[in-house]
Amino acid sequence: MYQYHNNTLSIPAKLLYEDLSLMAYRTYMSYCQRGKLKRTKEGRGKGNEAFVAFDSLEPTHQEIIRNVLGDPAKAGNIIFTDYIREDAAAEKFFNDYTLDSGDPLPEKNIREYIANAKILNAIQYILSSTMGKRKALGSKVKPWPKIVEVVKELPKHTYPHSLPNSEKRLRDRYNKYLSEGYQTLVHSGFGHKNAEKINDNAKHWVLARWSDRVKKCTGYAQLLKEYNQMAEDNDWKPLKSEQSLINYLTDPKIEPLWYGFRYGELKSKEKYSYQQSTKLPSLRDSLWYSDGTKLNYYYQDENGKMQTCQVYEVFDTYSEVFLGYHISNTEDFEAQYQAYKMALQIAGHKPYEIKFDNQGGTKKLEAQSFLGKLARLTTRTAPYNGKSKTIENAFGRFQQEYLKQDWFFTGMNIQTKKTESKANMEFILANKSSLPMLEQVKEVYKMRRQQWNEGLHSKTGKPRIEMYLNSVNPATAEVNIWDMIDMFWIQRDLPVTCTPYGIGFTHKGQDYNYMVNNEDRMPDIEWLRNNIDKKFVVKYDPDDMTLIQLYENTPLGLRRVTTAEIKVEIHRGRQEQEEWEASFIKQVENENKRVRIQARDKMDEILAAHNMRPEDYGLNSPALKGIETSRGKKQKTDIGQIQKKESNAVFAGDADEYDIYDNM
Repeated sequence: MYQYHNNTLSIPAKLLYEDLSLMAYRTYMSYCQRGKLKRTKEGRGKGNEAFVAFDSLEPTHQEIIRNVLGDPAKAGNIIFTDYIREDAAAEKFFNDYTLDSGDPLPEKNIREYIANAKILNAIQYILSSTMGKRKALGSKVKPWPKIVEVVKELPKHTYPHSLPNSEKRLRDRYNKYLSEGYQTLVHSGFGHKNAEKINDNAKHWVLARWSDRVKKCTGYAQLLKEYNQMAEDNDWKPLKSEQSLINYLTDPKIEPLWYGFRYGELKSKEKYSYQQSTKLPSLRDSLWYSDGTKLNYYYQDENGKMQTCQVYEVFDTYSEVFLGYHISNTEDFEAQYQAYKMALQIAGHKPYEIKFDNQGGTKKLEAQSFLGKLARLTTRTAPYNGKSKTIENAFGRFQQEYLKQDWFFTGMNIQTKKTESKANMEFILANKSSLPMLEQVKEVYKMRRQQWNEGLHSKTGKPRIEMYLNSVNPATAEVNIWDMIDMFWIQRDLPVTCTPYGIGFTHKGQDYNYMVNNEDRMPDIEWLRNNIDKKFVVKYDPDDMTLIQLYENTPLGLRRVTTAEIKVEIHRGRQEQEEWEASFIKQVENENKRVRIQARDKMDEILAAHNMRPEDYGLNSPALKGIETSRGKKQKTDIGQIQKKESNAVFAGDADEYDIYDNM
C-alpha cells in the first residue's frame, strides 16, 4: 500500500525483494547505498517497516507497482504521526530543568512535556507547509478543527501529552509556545512556583499544624484560614488559595514527615517502608504459617444467644493446604497445641520452618521448647504486618470464596470496605433462632476446609491437596511415635507414687489408674513389686488417656522407664462378673504367688550362704500363708485367722499392741 513518508509517496521496500521478487535483497541494499533507490523510512526493529520513494523506482518497476497497488494519485493522505519527530533540544531542556528547590522535574512530567513539544512542533510544520496541510489534514480550509480531532485521538501510551482538547485552548497553548518556547510547557501550578510564597518559618508552622493530633486541622480550608491569621502577626506573605499549602504538604520529601502523625504510624509504615519481594517455597513442608482469627460464622449457644468463636490454622505455604486447625473461644495454648498436633499427624513430616505471631499461647509453646522440637527454624512474623503473612492472604480468599456461601457468615474483617464482603445483618437477625449450634458450625467449617484443600491452586491450576501429596521434601524428617510423645504429650507438674494399685492421678476432675503390663497384656506383678513407693514423672496425651509414659529423674535429665496402660477393673460380686474376669483373677493370683515364692527362695539362698536361716539357729522358717500348708513344723494357725482376730482386737490401756495372741 502507498504511504507518505517525509512528504514523499512511498511503498514498502519488501515489495521489491520479497513479495513481488523484482530484485534480490542484496541488489536492493546495493541500490539504496548507491542512491539509486531513495529510502524514506528506515526499517529498524520489529514492527518498523522500511519504505522507499515511488519516484526513485525504475519505470518498469513503477508500472508493476501500479498494476498491484493501483493509481498512486489516489493514494491516501499522509498520517499526522509521520510529522511527530524527535526533539533533542526539548529532551535536553526538560531533563536538565530544575525547580527552585533544586530538585529535577519528576520523570512523568519530563515525558509529558517532551510529548507536548513534539506534537506542537508537528502542528507548526503542518500549518506552515501547504503540502503538509493538504496531506496531513485532508482539508484546504479551517485546519484547526481537524488538528484538535487528531491530537485528541493520539494514543496516550505512545504520546503522554497533556494538550487541551478544545480548539481555543489548544490554539492559545500553541501560540504561547511559539512565542516563549519550552518554558511555557512547565505547568504554572507546579510546586516550585507556589512554594516560593511560604518561607522557612512558615513551612515549619504549616507542617506542625497539619501534624497536630490533639487539635486536629480538619482540612486545607481551615489550614489556609489559620495560616493567614498567623501571617499577620509574623510578617508572612498571605496566601490567596489552598494550592500553595497543598503543593508544599504533598511534596514527596515532606509528606512522609506528617503522614504517620495524621493517619497513624502503621499506615505510614505500609506506604513508605521498603517491602521485600519474595519467592514462595517450591516444596511442601518447607514453610508452615500458623495464625488465629475469628471463625466467620454466627452460631447460637445453649441459651439462644448469638455468638462467634476463634479458629487457629496451620498452613503449608507451598500448596496452600490447611493442615491442622482447632476451634475454640479464644486463641490460647490448647488451640495452638491441637492445631499443630493435627497438622503433624496429617503431614507425617516435621516442617523445615514455621512462622507464627506472638499472640495467644505462643509464649507457653516456646517456654516448653515445643516449637523448637517441631521445626528446624522458628520465626515470629513481624507484628502489625499482615503482608508478611501468606496465611492471612489465603484465609481472606478462603472466607471470600467458601465461607461466604453460608447465610450465617459474619462478613470479612471489620476493615473491609466492599459491601459484598459484609454480612446481611438484617437477614441474620431476622433468623437468629435458626442459627446453627456450635457443633453444626464445626461440621460446616470442616466441609469448607476440605473444599478449599481440594480446590485449584491459583498459580498451578492443580488441586492444592494433590500438590501437597505429590511433593517430596528431602530436608524434612519423618515423624515417629517418640516425636509425637516428645512434642504433644503433657508432663504432669508433680510426680506420681507407685502403689500396689498401680499409678494413679486425677486429671480434670477424673481419676485415672494405670498398670504396667507384660508382653501377654497381663499386669507385670514383678515390675510392680520392684517399684512400690517409687516416684515417677508422668507424660500423657490429653486426647487419648489410655496410655501414659513413665520417666524417672536422673542427674542427666528425664529417663524413660516404661509404658503403663489403663488398669483393668473387675467386678467384686460374682453375679456381675464376665467370663474373662474369673480367668483374669486366677492368673493374677497365681502370678502373685509365684513372685512371693521366687522372692522368698532367693532370700533363703542368700541367708543360707551366710548361715543365717532360722534353721541355722535351731528354729523353723514359716510357710507362705495361703500358698504352702507347711514348711518344717506344721503351723496350727493360718495367717488368715490371725488377720481376722487382729481386726476384732480390743485396745488394752496403754499397751503398745493389741492383745491378739492369747489362747492361740
